[in-house]
Amino acid sequence: MKKILLSLILLGSLNSFAQGTCAAAINITANGTITAPAVTGTFSNSCYTQATTDGGGTIYGIWYKYTPATNGEVTITSDLPVNVAPNSVDTKLSVFTGDCTTLTCYDVNDDTSGTNYLSTITFPVVGGTTYYIQWDNYWDANGFDFTFNFAANTCVKPYYINAVTNLTATSATLNWDASISAPANYEVEYGLTGFVQGGGSGTVVSTNTNSITLSGLNASVVYDYYIRSVCSVSSQSAWTAVNNLVLAKVCPYASGFDTTAQLQGWTTSGNGSYGLGTIAANAQSPTQYWIMNTNATAASNNWFFSPPFNLQAGEQVTVSFWTRCGTTRSLRLTVGNSNTPVAQTTQIWANAALLATTYAQQTAPAWTAPTAGIYYFAFNDISAASAVATLRIDTTNFTSVLGTNDFLSSKFSIFPNPTNNVINFSNDQNAVVSSVELADLNGRVIKSEKVNATEGQISVSDLATGMYMMKITTDQGIAVKKIVKQ
Repeated sequence: MKKILLSLILLGSLNSFAQGTCAAAINITANGTITAPAVTGTFSNSCYTQATTDGGGTIYGIWYKYTPATNGEVTITSDLPVNVAPNSVDTKLSVFTGDCTTLTCYDVNDDTSGTNYLSTITFPVVGGTTYYIQWDNYWDANGFDFTFNFAANTCVKPYYINAVTNLTATSATLNWDASISAPANYEVEYGLTGFVQGGGSGTVVSTNTNSITLSGLNASVVYDYYIRSVCSVSSQSAWTAVNNLVLAKVCPYASGFDTTAQLQGWTTSGNGSYGLGTIAANAQSPTQYWIMNTNATAASNNWFFSPPFNLQAGEQVTVSFWTRCGTTRSLRLTVGNSNTPVAQTTQIWANAALLATTYAQQTAPAWTAPTAGIYYFAFNDISAASAVATLRIDTTNFTSVLGTNDFLSSKFSIFPNPTNNVINFSNDQNAVVSSVELADLNGRVIKSEKVNATEGQISVSDLATGMYMMKITTDQGIAVKKIVKQ
């Protein structure tokens, strides 16, 4: 789906044809290339909720259907060399199950990639079930070619990965829709982001349900994971594509959007165009920034959600960030317990007349977490409709005062301090330590170790002489202590 699209798309002329309704859908009976006519039939909005095309016109559709004899996988793509003007160069499709009176959205695809606006989709199919395929004219009404391919498969991988639940700084539950093959169990391979899947550096775990809880993970980092079906001892599916597990962050946290790691966990929603700016001269941080464009026909309602934060009750969070806009914009900062607009119920900061022709730092008032849990912060652009205008956001910083965690910090003993070789830690609250981090006075984490005990030690013999902040993450909160390396 287009995130930054500054040019209007011209719609082709409309012509009538037979496959213009679900009931008149053309039956696909074999693999091959199919030539689709101009898109002028009846549109169903069961998968997409747009009321008009991107250009403000009426949305139309064209219809196909397929009923496989056995279980397998279907691949459909319009990403073909023939699809250049005057053919459609921008397609969008929906796949439904059910019947024409009660269609249920099954899968969708708009763009093959962020720069290729033709469509590619692969989805699992059950023998004997009819699948309805609708192409629409949201972006382009011209005719086009697409290929259809069905491949029978008795052991199909999971296709639909669901939201992570029970998220903390060191654990999470992974969830997915069951495979159509009803496998005996599933295997999950996970490792720190960027690990080579199947290369021996990942950890493989098994479950006989379509969810699994991972615990004892490195605090507040990003993991990659893959899933496959195990149908029998001798029959396993292919692995899924890589999925990201973004563990909850703890303050302090900063992102300038300059690297993949800094972008992981940030998500979007909205009615306008937005995306990553990559012109270094336009960045406040070294190379990249987030950009939001006004909506020309309606008030903007664009959201940019932070990664999850694991906050303690009473923790006071201060958010600062840099903005740049050449025309007046309306921006607000909110917080909620989910990265969805409906969950962002608390407004922390707002400026309805934001104007900064060069980058200016904004600092929101401190916000106090009412209870311990997972929270998401969000930048919400609600500027009035206007010609294309740009708002840039860069170099976000999240810091906090731990509030009630000052009590926990006071219950931790750190010794010897100063030290030459090791620091011992213990507490009298039976708080189970999951990780210990050492950071320099610039906030740079220089050492991190996993723990699963109420006491332990960490070596500092390899550190330079100086003062460090020791962050101890426990099941009762976070304690922060100053240490001195001699």
